[in-house]
Amino acid sequence: MKNIYRILCLLVLLCMAVTTFAACKGDETPAGTSSVTEEENQPGEGGNETSEVVFPLEKVDFGGVTIKSLSYATEGSFQYQTFEIAPQALNTEPVNDTAYDRAQLIKQEYGINLVQELVPTKNDVVDTVREMVTTGLDSYQFVVAPLHYLAKLVADDAYYDISTIENGYIDLSKPYWDQKINKQLSVMGHNFFVNGDAIVSDDEATWAVFFNKDIAADHKLAEAYGVASLYDIVENGDWTVDVMYEMAKKVVNDNGDGMSWSASSDDVWGISAQAYDGYTFTVAGGHTMTALDEDGVPYITVGTEGNIDAYAKIHNILNDKTVCSLAEVEGKSSSNKYEEIVQIFANGGALFTPEKIGTVSNPVMRNANIRYGLLPMPKIDKSQEDYTSTITVWWCSAMAIPTSNVENLEATCYAMEALAFYGMEMLTPEYYDRTLKNKRFEDQESEDMLDLIFRNRTYDVGIVLNFANDMLGFYDAILISGNNTHVSDLDSKRDAYQEAIDDFADMFLE
Repeated sequence: MKNIYRILCLLVLLCMAVTTFAACKGDETPAGTSSVTEEENQPGEGGNETSEVVFPLEKVDFGGVTIKSLSYATEGSFQYQTFEIAPQALNTEPVNDTAYDRAQLIKQEYGINLVQELVPTKNDVVDTVREMVTTGLDSYQFVVAPLHYLAKLVADDAYYDISTIENGYIDLSKPYWDQKINKQLSVMGHNFFVNGDAIVSDDEATWAVFFNKDIAADHKLAEAYGVASLYDIVENGDWTVDVMYEMAKKVVNDNGDGMSWSASSDDVWGISAQAYDGYTFTVAGGHTMTALDEDGVPYITVGTEGNIDAYAKIHNILNDKTVCSLAEVEGKSSSNKYEEIVQIFANGGALFTPEKIGTVSNPVMRNANIRYGLLPMPKIDKSQEDYTSTITVWWCSAMAIPTSNVENLEATCYAMEALAFYGMEMLTPEYYDRTLKNKRFEDQESEDMLDLIFRNRTYDVGIVLNFANDMLGFYDAILISGNNTHVSDLDSKRDAYQEAIDDFADMFLE
């Protein structure tokens, strides 16, 4: 009875917004519907510019059809992917309960019963989808999983090109779909993966720099640059890898027996990182490994003079063992080295730790006895126009529709558009404004940093598709080796990368 009352109250509150409005894909945006440009398309935006926002599809009753989504069970602190589509019940966790209310609204209004099922691991998602498209078994109507795993099946013709589905229910131009992924992963005009306000696990996978406020204050790091806080350095456009390195060198504290990579140690590192950061810092400096030309064909961008110089600087910093600890080097004997990065930072063992934003939901961080804040990934130098961050393809979720989905394709597309629209109106505000900003960070400045971080997010098609089954680990291997073999490694692998790209492009032409 309590749940029914909750649903009825929700429907009453939304009845003025949830109006019948006939519109098809390609129609002009209806009056009163919010509009966000690509550069402005980020969590927390969309729906607040006008007094009325309406669902842009003609109301359809699908008669109680069940649409199942496939995802994977929780790993560590990364929790939202287990319930962001359709939680099984209310449980007082705000994002869970908002997602539950959204699913109930879609069921009541449009006759679509959303069910979210989980397999144990990300690789199990891949195996399940492969079996479905091979046998034609329509067990799940759409998939929500990290990009690295979804991408493994693109060459197997496993997914629909969402931008060309003829029923017109999904309109990727709408502000509740992430325009960055639509543009940067649109290989030869094909959009196999989408994300945005329908889910929140993609936001959780965005890379940023956590910093220890107490260490920064004790060493007067901001004052050395003539400002009151590290946030001011960011706002002034002066937050660079050189500035980060200089600060990191000032705080290193060896308690007498050599620097220790241990969460129980009293040693303090300047930077506690992982090998993937060789890539994340390089992208933050404006240098991806690949891009798409005007026809959407991938081409290699790594290896330019600017890229070589930028990576050389990053490599020198992250391989300074007196300042920076790498999980794969100092912590190579640990089976939980990535979790220990977070523990070291939470115990006050590092000034800076680059990590995914979802780390704030880690129980270790939530129970930490330190004061910490958030900064964007630093520029390579002051001449760089904007700060930019990337995502981790190991965690950044997207949605895809398996080609085995035939009979329920229309209802699936309608459900996904509804998930995205009502995500913009309900789920994103709960996650981004009330949970992430107000509950995870204690200062307004970190909240401002979140807006800056999400404003410029970069997807690298070569990393997502992992050309030659090697591109994703290119920088990792160099950083772990300790030797900057950037140029020679690229020379030895460029032909293999290009061949893989050519084969991929030929697949679409055929």
